[in-house]
Amino acid sequence: MTNTWHCPKCHREFGKKNQAHSCVKYPLIRHFQNKPLAKELFVDLKAKIKKTIGPVKVESLPCCIHFVSSYTFGAVWCLKNGLRMDFRLSRSKKSKRFWKTLRMSPNRYLYYVEVGDKKEIDAELLGWLKEAYSLHG
Repeated sequence: MTNTWHCPKCHREFGKKNQAHSCVKYPLIRHFQNKPLAKELFVDLKAKIKKTIGPVKVESLPCCIHFVSSYTFGAVWCLKNGLRMDFRLSRSKKSKRFWKTLRMSPNRYLYYVEVGDKKEIDAELLGWLKEAYSLHG
């Protein structure tokens, strides 16, 4: 981000000054308690993002885990049977893999995908995440 703001309390970085957020610190490991598959999938997903898309920072929040490049480009919720994740694209996209979709504005669409197996962290999913990663160029 070119004009970033750092919260003086939690030190998270944002694109807008005084961005509304939670300063609550939440240990990443707590998301994976009693969810070994979610942890395995998360580790694999993060490694594939780093390898095929680019550097990624992880922010552990009480609600979910954010994937951050120059901004938050995706979020992950840990489930007993895998992961639920979201990401934003600038275009409408159809896929049977989308668990849920929302139109947020004329040029922003929010997509939810569930991942229950490493095979589902494939070129298609990584392509969508690469597009989301690149939205703010």
